[in-house]
Amino acid sequence: MATENKYQKSIDRLNQAIGKEIATTLQYLYFHVHFEDDGYEYFSKMMKQTSITEMFHTDKIADRILFLQGEVEMMPSFEPRKIRDVKEALEFSMTLEQRTVDSYNEWARLCAAEDDQITHKLFQDLAKEEEEHLDMFRTEMENMLNYGEQYLALQSIAHSKEITKK
Repeated sequence: MATENKYQKSIDRLNQAIGKEIATTLQYLYFHVHFEDDGYEYFSKMMKQTSITEMFHTDKIADRILFLQGEVEMMPSFEPRKIRDVKEALEFSMTLEQRTVDSYNEWARLCAAEDDQITHKLFQDLAKEEEEHLDMFRTEMENMLNYGEQYLALQSIAHSKEITKK
């Protein structure tokens, strides 16, 4: 008879986190390739770097699951949305990050209550990094609202100049 893993609740939460991280990795990669194609070089690079960071989060979480002797479930929690509008992409990204921060804070609290301090700290650390993403997206949204279409036009012009240098 197999014994129940005393960390199964943490493992389940960690696997939910993996689903979020994989899904956001794919979403931000989708934004990267389309913004790059549209000539929005800065947005493209920002989304690519954020996607890579989300992938590293997946790796950290998977390591913790394996240490707890759990099974890593590599299933995205949602399919990437086909959003091509920069403002809409930023709005969606802010929503994703806020939901993730909220989840990680809650899961950190629950893990602490269950005497799993290491997973508690992992969720706290990840929440902090997700808040940094949220802050970055908020700043970009403020720039879009303050400078309007000019903000995107300047990125497109800078991209065009870069291409002509090649």
